Amino acid sequence: MRLLVAVLVLASLVTAVDADEREPDATIWPAALRVRGRLAEEFAYRLHDPGDVSKLKTLGWLEGKYAFSEAVNLRAAVRGWYDAVFKATDRYPANVERDQEASLSLREAILSVSHGDLDVRVGRQQIVWGEAISTFVTDVVNPKDFREFVLPDFTELRIPIWALDATWRLARNVTLETVWTPDTMHNRLPKRGAEFQFAGPDFRFRNPVVRLPDDEDEFSLARSEGGFRLSALREGWDVSLIYYDQADKNPVFFQRRVPQPPRPDVIVLEPRHPRLHVVGATLTKSLEPVVVRSEVALSVGKRYETSDPLDGDGVVRRDTLDYLVGVDFPLAGDVDAALQLSQKILTGDATNLARPGVAGRVTTSLALRLTTGFFNNTLNPTVLFVVGVEQADFRVSPRLEWVLSGSVTMAVGADIFEGRRRTLYGQFDRNDRVTFTTTWRF
Repeated sequence: MRLLVAVLVLASLVTAVDADEREPDATIWPAALRVRGRLAEEFAYRLHDPGDVSKLKTLGWLEGKYAFSEAVNLRAAVRGWYDAVFKATDRYPANVERDQEASLSLREAILSVSHGDLDVRVGRQQIVWGEAISTFVTDVVNPKDFREFVLPDFTELRIPIWALDATWRLARNVTLETVWTPDTMHNRLPKRGAEFQFAGPDFRFRNPVVRLPDDEDEFSLARSEGGFRLSALREGWDVSLIYYDQADKNPVFFQRRVPQPPRPDVIVLEPRHPRLHVVGATLTKSLEPVVVRSEVALSVGKRYETSDPLDGDGVVRRDTLDYLVGVDFPLAGDVDAALQLSQKILTGDATNLARPGVAGRVTTSLALRLTTGFFNNTLNPTVLFVVGVEQADFRVSPRLEWVLSGSVTMAVGADIFEGRRRTLYGQFDRNDRVTFTTTWRF
């Protein structure tokens, strides 16, 4: 029903706007329509015991754009997949099969209207306010799909939302972008028993425990989210200031005791999504041939689970500062390198925090990505290395892409994880895998 209403609204807006632009001409509509798509086969084999196929996924993308005029256009895209690994193996429980075996989703449905210094985009979309390596700092608008950790491309990882996105050019090279959305969808996390199931909070209860479902409504005017980004470009310095008001995309488990005499109290874990106020900035500067970039975001109201038995609700507030500094530069032999330092800093003590991936009051990560190309860029190797400095957990992801033609590519790669179980990458220490992908574009 929500999708039907949105389509009807978009159609009515197109009709109203385009009526002022020009009279429709049925003879030219094919020239104004562009359609393209992709088909891909993705195979993954898990290396550790039990060594077995972990992905046999067939994916399809179809997208189109129709230009009503130079100022008005409509874009739509759908994505679907079927993963045969759930029929080929019996390693995964039924709840994971229901969640990950098949999917058909609307990835984009955007009406774009330009008038003078104002550009408006309304519909289902991705709104990107930051670009980082293997992490998110100011990229806060869209929720993320973490069912395959952070391994897919970030354009596939982001979950599109229904939103109104308006950009106003205040002056030359100065823009103000405002976003509002009632689509309060949260991050999509893997189910218990999934290939990349996250290690949960380290709770140690002697009492019986009841965990409530996270069934908060994903579409709410009362809990709508929004913010703005002010951007300026001066003498090669690209600077943005951002503010975004949202609910925490990850659930925070609040505790409460329910007496049931003469039996022991029951511990109830209730997932909530506390309100966050995110204030941040981005900076990019090109110093040919080097590009320097930085992002910073302060999450005010951030809360974490604690294992402190004296804490009443099992949750503490720790406003959190995330930042990164990166540099992109060429190396000898046509190798492009990207080096990135990122940190998460908690404004308070990190003792007893029960969330994996938080090494302490300060959590530091280093990332290095190397890319190059051979034979007129028809053979393109890439390697990504990310390490958690405090706990020495890491991820290595080499990949080799072979461009067979303008429409067909093949790629072979691997994802290797190492570290202690309660670390960000070490929790997947037994999930090392090799991958093979074939993609056809049309």
